Amino acid sequence: MDDLSGHLRTVMRITFFFLSLCFIGWAVFPDHKPIFGGLILGAAASLVNAFHLSWKVRRVGASAAAGIKRRGNLGFLTRACIALLAAVMATEYFSFNLYATVAGLFVAQLATLLLGFAAKGKPAVRHSTDERGENN
Repeated sequence: MDDLSGHLRTVMRITFFFLSLCFIGWAVFPDHKPIFGGLILGAAASLVNAFHLSWKVRRVGASAAAGIKRRGNLGFLTRACIALLAAVMATEYFSFNLYATVAGLFVAQLATLLLGFAAKGKPAVRHSTDERGENN
């Protein structure tokens, strides 16, 4: 659970890097503004969903640690509504490309997946005292 804030910070940095590339694409290629706008809106909604899921996971973890027997869901309906709001805003208010918006909704989740693969492939830092079981 301690790594959650570090992982979320890395996902936020990756998403902001993607957003900066989209803003550069918006400025350099004015003919493709609906596509880049959809990617920007979708990536922003994806980041909001990542923060919401992180908050819910912390809350469920805290209630489990406190011994509270409460049925905790992870708020799929809220995250789905955020994605639906982004899709409606993209089509109705901004005339962005819907397919680009939907693709942008996967940015934070894809960053989380790639971060997980990178963390799994990296060998754990081991100390000489760990082998004998002194720190276990």
